[in-house]
Amino acid sequence: MEKLETGVLLHNRYQISHTLGKGGMGMVYLAEDTSLARMVAVKENYGIGEDSSEQFLQEARLLAKLHHPNLPRVTDYFIEKPLQYLVMDYLPGDDLQLVLEHEGRQTVEKVLGWTKQLVAALIYMHTQSPPVTHRDIKPANIRLREDSSAVLVDFGIAKAAESAQKTNAGAMGYTPGFAPPEQAGGGRTGPYSDQFSLAATLYTLLTGTRPVESIKRILEGVPLIEARSLNPDIPENISAAFGKAMAIHSENRFEDVQAFLFALQNPDFHWSESQTIKLEKTTIGEKRPAWMLASFGIIGLLVIAILVVSVIAVFGLLKPIEKTLEVSQLPVVTLTSTPTGQVAGFSETLVVNKALVNPTPGTQIEITETPAAKPTRTKIGLGKWIAFSSDRADGTNFQIWLIQIGLNNEGKPVALQQKQLTVSPGNKTHAAWSPDGKFLLFSAPAVDKVNGLDVWRIAVDGGEAVDISNRKGDDLFAAWSPDAKLISFTNNSRADGILQLYLMEATGDNQQRISTDYEEAQGIWPPNMQSLFYVITASNNHYFYQRASQSEYKTPQPFDNNQVFGRLGQVTDPAFSPDGTLLVYTRSKGRDQRIGVAEYQSKGAAFNLITSTGKDFDPTWSPDGKWVAFTSERDGNPEIFIMSSAGLIQTNVSQSSAREMYPAWQP
Repeated sequence: MEKLETGVLLHNRYQISHTLGKGGMGMVYLAEDTSLARMVAVKENYGIGEDSSEQFLQEARLLAKLHHPNLPRVTDYFIEKPLQYLVMDYLPGDDLQLVLEHEGRQTVEKVLGWTKQLVAALIYMHTQSPPVTHRDIKPANIRLREDSSAVLVDFGIAKAAESAQKTNAGAMGYTPGFAPPEQAGGGRTGPYSDQFSLAATLYTLLTGTRPVESIKRILEGVPLIEARSLNPDIPENISAAFGKAMAIHSENRFEDVQAFLFALQNPDFHWSESQTIKLEKTTIGEKRPAWMLASFGIIGLLVIAILVVSVIAVFGLLKPIEKTLEVSQLPVVTLTSTPTGQVAGFSETLVVNKALVNPTPGTQIEITETPAAKPTRTKIGLGKWIAFSSDRADGTNFQIWLIQIGLNNEGKPVALQQKQLTVSPGNKTHAAWSPDGKFLLFSAPAVDKVNGLDVWRIAVDGGEAVDISNRKGDDLFAAWSPDAKLISFTNNSRADGILQLYLMEATGDNQQRISTDYEEAQGIWPPNMQSLFYVITASNNHYFYQRASQSEYKTPQPFDNNQVFGRLGQVTDPAFSPDGTLLVYTRSKGRDQRIGVAEYQSKGAAFNLITSTGKDFDPTWSPDGKWVAFTSERDGNPEIFIMSSAGLIQTNVSQSSAREMYPAWQP
């Protein structure tokens, strides 16, 4: 195939400037669209087969209808036999292969940002009618715009799902290391193939190493090296998600690319090679494709019966069935064997019941599928409860409720169990757990209903609530010390009504005020109890301060001396991670409230705002430090949301239209 020279006018419209790249199917040129006076990318394909032209035109028309911010537009297409051409938007930015070569492996945060954009584009493509698959995802086919957003380019070998996909063209167009085995071997491709290639691309970006070729994994038994062993900075769930998305057999991959993205974002996701069905391991051990076994030409009813059972067992797509088949009444079907070296579309090793071999006419064969087990939901946060305030019971009074969170089959947080803990009249707010997780503190009207709000204690496994603060004014924001000996709370009984910090024993005895000059509230301890941290409010501004335990909490000091408010900005609702290394808080700026996470030891030098709606507050850590629950008003009412500690998979888990707020996760 000769390369087009500079200056050639293609199709009486596109003047070739120079070559942008070369692939297995042809060249990519930069050209000027002389009609519109703009630069375009011209992708050249070499047509193969008698029906190649019609297939190309059918798929080019489909591509021209795609409009997505992370896909280039296909603006023209034409044939100059034997060559086929697609004309697309030209994107001048670097591709990720160049970025990788110049900068080395990329950070997890940066790659996840690109992944969300690429998955959005793939979901759009895969949900077209018919679905469109890219079939050549790799770093060189992802370009970055000036704003660093990712665009999936080069549709030279893209296919519509209804076209004949089992072609030599498909085999020629693949890129070793990024192509799944069904494509490398000339088998049928689909959205599951894009999932494999996307995972291989992300693996390469994070490790700096291209994955082993899928065909070598089949034929030579070469294992896929775990991504985390190449780059320890890769979280375990991401490394595991790569393994599943790049499974040899497509049925062992994720249901779709969106499920793959959820696993990448879910710190609790686990997967290992042993979780796949045994036939895949058998295939690798034999060092040859299992689907080659189908080439022995099993004939007739036996094949149909076994295939039905296998498809049901492997794919789980059909409802439970129990049928009796009459052998003599069914037609005989002959399977043509697959030549050695090619990969057929069906890859299962079949286990044959000896009683079914050479059945006699009239024999009754029962095919029964065991009903599939109900999908399980994985508990998160070590399966512990989240306490929160809700008025769902009567629409008026806030009561303390408990909720347990898990992940559904898509990897999204959902409510597993819920129960109401308090029932008496009056609002109950600001729940706080004892260190052993057996008791809850909350604020509620005093027994005499005159002294305002008091701090109450209740056993989670049952029993009556007990008023333990019992003082004039409102007692709010109770917090247990990590050693369970002290309780911090805030009270407004001073003559001027400003909030003050108090300490008392866990029984409510020996109450003492530690605030003096400023309005101070929301006292909390880190696990080492070296200081009591709290919020000073002055002129509606919030300052994050601390009092050292060595000075008996008498001397206030700012958490960060570098700026007036510290580098974290205005802080409210602070909470330490279980290991004390991180601080989650609400950053307030006027009415804008966002959740931030900061490194405790850096004193605000390293922090990250992990929500962006401006309507998020009251964060609380899960006991394993992997998740954060918080209150959000983004959907109207205050509701309970869950997200990972990196701010991913932000999900509303409130299951009613009630007002729900102030979450607190059981230790």
